[in-house]
Amino acid sequence: MRLTELKEKEEAVVKNLTDKSNTFLKRVEAMGLKKGERLKVEKILGRNIVVSLEGRKIALDKALAEKIEVEK
Repeated sequence: MRLTELKEKEEAVVKNLTDKSNTFLKRVEAMGLKKGERLKVEKILGRNIVVSLEGRKIALDKALAEKIEVEK
């Protein structure tokens, strides 16, 4: 399932990054998102999804979140 399919307060583990471009991979790596990382959807705000991981909160736009596959 895609990260965009999760609801607020749901947790999941990152299983795959569907965009293999160098730009995308560097961007998500800088945010701390990688395969095997556990995250929690904190809020859904219009076109943004706020997730917490490793004690930090980050905001992702839905276009980026659509490229992240997760498993509950």
